[in-house]
Amino acid sequence: MSSAAQQSALHTATVILAGGAATRLGGTEKTRIAVAGASALERVLRASPIGPRVVVGPRAADGDQLAARHVATFVVEDPPRSGPAAALARGLEELRELPDAAPVLLLAGDMPLLRPETLAQLADGARTGGVHALIDAAGHTQFLAAAWPLGRLRAALEATRGADGGWAGMSMKRLYAELGSDELTTRAATGAEDADIDTARSLSQVRAAAGPRVAIAQIEVGEDPHLTEQRIREAAARAAEGGARLLLLPEAVLTPFGTDLHEAAVTRGEAFDALLQELAEQHRLVIVAGSFTPAHDGRVHNTVLVRGPGGTPHAEYRKIHLFDAFGSGESRTVAPGDQLVTIELDGTCFGIATCYDIRFPEQFTALARRGAHAILVPVAWAAGAGKREQLQLLLRARALDSTSIILAADQSAPEGYDGTAPRGIGHSAAIGPLGSVRAELGADPGMLLVDLDLAEVAQARRALPVLEHAVEIPSNLA
Repeated sequence: MSSAAQQSALHTATVILAGGAATRLGGTEKTRIAVAGASALERVLRASPIGPRVVVGPRAADGDQLAARHVATFVVEDPPRSGPAAALARGLEELRELPDAAPVLLLAGDMPLLRPETLAQLADGARTGGVHALIDAAGHTQFLAAAWPLGRLRAALEATRGADGGWAGMSMKRLYAELGSDELTTRAATGAEDADIDTARSLSQVRAAAGPRVAIAQIEVGEDPHLTEQRIREAAARAAEGGARLLLLPEAVLTPFGTDLHEAAVTRGEAFDALLQELAEQHRLVIVAGSFTPAHDGRVHNTVLVRGPGGTPHAEYRKIHLFDAFGSGESRTVAPGDQLVTIELDGTCFGIATCYDIRFPEQFTALARRGAHAILVPVAWAAGAGKREQLQLLLRARALDSTSIILAADQSAPEGYDGTAPRGIGHSAAIGPLGSVRAELGADPGMLLVDLDLAEVAQARRALPVLEHAVEIPSNLA
């Protein structure tokens, strides 16, 4: 999630209804079903914003871990299995100290593809008044993917209290019936974020849509390799702790531009490669990082290394387009590559590009035609007037060109750096396949954790079939 989204959600409470076994799934506790390496409930918890989190449902064996990791309180409705409205009423008891104006997210524990940015937007809507909810593709309101002002939620619950003083057997639909026609605002779901787990078919659809979690690490790359190594180790540990399957680091992590690239490639390249492999094994992560490798003509290749646990995946991409622009002359020391590279991870195809490549749309459409759902872009962006705006514009444009998710990791420039060699400007980002900014960092070091939704890519390509519609321009017109 972006820093802005985190700040806007700081005082949001979340109530997650996580009880109930799915009879059509053989009585399985559906919130504990694994989806892309984490239980459905864990995925909902990590999508929910900073603030009080209350889980109403069985604590189960993973309860203590989840409670500690996500600062969540587990409670059980009373009496058990008395229905969603009763479960909600029990959850709200834990929020008795919050003011009426506080936004409260009502979420289902079996909706594992909910997005942090969507939940932050729903909460922001409730903060300004009214109830804000997702709708599914059929136009149905998702009662448990919504945000309410706490006071309005309390009033609606009170109005629906049964003759026995409780809410046993009462559905969430009854609660929403208390809303006036002008009180409910809905927004369409993106990708499969509205999907829940109820049947074997829905579980299969959710698992097919759920891509791996990617950590985008924005780090400072200085001239002290030991300090850079420490930052890489910290990023890998943090990514693993956050449930990521892939860690994306910036361009030129081996040594920053403005240093002797060839010497670094010859004297430290193998050790850097070994470090990435060591961390891949230690944390069970695929690590993608910018390095340099010797070229045959005395220059180096600007090489992106891909190292996975057990050697899978194992790939190298050599930067094709060299930054001979804005007064720089990368080709003096760097030889170009000439091969496109894709890798597979957990059913997701990733393409790879580097920095200046982002200015060449043909590379991105070619990667998409090779099957890429997402394209990884390590960056060491050069500072300058308008360069930040260009970076975001280009990332969004390449997403639209290729209808692919674009994941870019830039370096964070050293404090006070005023050299001419590119050292990054920050603003690493995750961009959706229709050009929306899903998450973005500022200039300082940080990390984004992004869950990929392959249904979003499929939807984008159906809605905007530019890959199919492209025609070759005749040579007499070129």
